[in-house]
Amino acid sequence: MWQNLSPEWQTAFDEAWEAFRNGCIPIGAALFDENGGLLIRDHNRGAEAGTINRLISHAEANTLRRLDTGQYNVRDLVLYTTMEPCPMCMGTIVMSNIRHIRYAARDPHCGSVHWNDDDPYIRGKQIEHILEGGEAEFVQLCIQSYYELRGAEKGRGDDILRKFGKINAGAVAAARALYRDKALDAFAESGIPFSQVYDEIIRSGGSNTEK
Repeated sequence: MWQNLSPEWQTAFDEAWEAFRNGCIPIGAALFDENGGLLIRDHNRGAEAGTINRLISHAEANTLRRLDTGQYNVRDLVLYTTMEPCPMCMGTIVMSNIRHIRYAARDPHCGSVHWNDDDPYIRGKQIEHILEGGEAEFVQLCIQSYYELRGAEKGRGDDILRKFGKINAGAVAAARALYRDKALDAFAESGIPFSQVYDEIIRSGGSNTEK
């Protein structure tokens, strides 16, 4: 439940919800110093007015573009993101010299943490990457599956949903149930905080949250 999340994860998920409310892919990221102090928070802005290149306006990249590397020992910073970084964001993390990544959910569609094992250059960076999993992964895959269901109505997104289902079928099923009633859209329009939405998603998933 929300109260069990660390403040770092609560910040990242609040950003993901902001993206959802704006019609963007619901992914949020937040950068913290070694003492847990928040430095920068951001989200996917792919559907926001004023975004020039919507295809690359991802949460992690948006966060790291704002980092003044001259002010901090970058290798001590910790990046939290609600979804496993894509190739672009993973590359941005590597070239920013970030050494600590926490991600809530695996991304079987375009997640690129495996580069840490596959690419000799990136392997040499010795980047620590930790999957949160559990309820956090369930919630992220649920809200992102909900977003993809919007696309499925227009003939796209089915392949991504199938891939998410292989990671956590319960999360996709919960998203479908919520989507039938357009529940998350109603929550977004009402302006209720994501802390309440998070707990409602967990309740809707029942025992599936650990799968």
